[in-house]
Order: sequence, then structure tokens, then C-alpha cells
Amino acid sequence: MPEFEYREDKSASENVKTLKHIFKSKIKSMKEDKWKDKALLGQYPKILEKPHVDTITTNKWLSSNLKGETEGLLVAAHDQAINTRNYQKVICSQQVESKCRMCSQHEETVDHIVSGCEVLAKTEYTSRHNNAAEYRHWSICEKHGLKITDKWYQHTPETVMHNKDNNLTIMRDMPVNTDRTITANRPDIIVKDSVNSTCKLIDMTVPSDRNIALKEIEKKSKYKDLELEIQRMWHMKTIVVPVVVGALGTVKKGMVENIEKVSKSANVTEIQKICMLRSVRILRKVLSL
Repeated sequence: MPEFEYREDKSASENVKTLKHIFKSKIKSMKEDKWKDKALLGQYPKILEKPHVDTITTNKWLSSNLKGETEGLLVAAHDQAINTRNYQKVICSQQVESKCRMCSQHEETVDHIVSGCEVLAKTEYTSRHNNAAEYRHWSICEKHGLKITDKWYQHTPETVMHNKDNNLTIMRDMPVNTDRTITANRPDIIVKDSVNSTCKLIDMTVPSDRNIALKEIEKKSKYKDLELEIQRMWHMKTIVVPVVVGALGTVKKGMVENIEKVSKSANVTEIQKICMLRSVRILRKVLSL
């Protein structure tokens, strides 16, 4: 922080303004350091400091006009300050069972509820994933002039959609028949552009906010064999486009560019908002049991 230096060539009011600005910056810095030093509440700011996290995009949800109650719950979830069983036992020192009330296998923390419970994975996580994938499908169809509903949440994706004018095919959750056996042959969306001889394999995932970088690598690795096989069979330049957003909204650097490779009309903040609202719903549902 720059030291304050009194300047005679400045008016008294300008010197006071400069001094106030320095004090405010110092107080803000002290508060941030105090926040980060907290064992529980400091976990989220530490995630944001990681070099792979796109902090600006991650924080855009704060201006997306959510209801006050929902926004408050999300902020509390970021701070791990929600009344989970683990919070009751460790923080509040209550004599309670701290295992997850759904799976009874792991500690019931915020992260576990929104992204790590095997029981919820079969229903709630799948529903959250499908919601985000449907928005991606809707925005891609909009870009390529296919018939869609006015609102993305009214959109019911067809398995195969064609645009005969530009010889483009969009496949949703459809396995690709290949000459050799490939286990991972069913990405969320495939965009096959016969005019430009390109093919995009798009796959969505909503992991723990701590694992967004790892999950992007996993998606690229998972569909690498399919990418190579499609290039060989269809003679098209093929790329894997992973779309990874943390369950509580953390966005990795490069995700905006990934999404724009397929559709510039798609809004990263909208995808983030979809994931976060579904995570809030999961938290409310579990904690009300």
C-alpha cells in the first residue's frame, strides 16, 4: 500500500480524499486477511485465489437479481456456515450424529450434500446436470436457427435435430456407433457441421468447486478416444468441449472461451445460475428432512 504523502500543491479536500482512500483500502485488506485466516469461513476465498479460477466470472452471479433469501443461503454455503450435521457437531459442539442423513457414509458437510453424496447423485445431481445441458442445447439450437421455445426451461431437446439449410446436425445424449468398441461414446451434445467439416463433442459436469480443474482434464481424457475415432470415420476436425461449473458457482479460466466455441449467445452466468439454484434446492431439501 502506498504511504500517504502530503502535497502542498493539492487542495486540503484532495489530500483528505486521498487519505480516506488509503484508510479504506487498508481496512478492506485487513478484513480480507481476517476472513481468509478462518478455518471454516476462509475456505471459499482460498478457492477463489487458486490460479485456475476465473474470479471475475465466478462473482458475476452476485448481480443476477436472485431473491435475497436465495443469495443469503448461497453466501452461507460458500462460508460452510449452514446447519449441516457436521457443523452441529464440530462447530456447535452438539452431541449429534455427523454422518450424512442420506447415505450415512460420509461427514455431512455443504460440499458433500451438493456434490458428493452417492444417494443424491442418482436423482438430484442428474437433474441439475440435465437442466444445465438443456440450456446449452437450447442456446446451440438458437444459434443455428432451429425451432425452439421462447424460454430455455420450456425446451424439450430432441435426440436428433437437423438444419438442412447449412447441413448441420445436433445430437442430444445419443451414442455414436464406432468401428471399434469405445465405452465413452455418449457426450451430452454433438454438433456435426458437414459444411465446415467440424464436429464438437460437448459434455457438462457440475463437480465440487474444489475439483473444477481436475474435472475438465477428466472430460477431455474421457472422450479422447471418441474424438480420434470420429475424425477417422467422418473425416472431420473434432474437438472435445468440456463445460465445467462448480456446484456453488466456481468457474475455471477458459470456460467462457469453451462455451463461445459452440455458441456465443450462451451466457456463462446463466449456466452458473442454473447450477447454483439447483444446488440451493438440494440443500433445502436435504436439510429439511
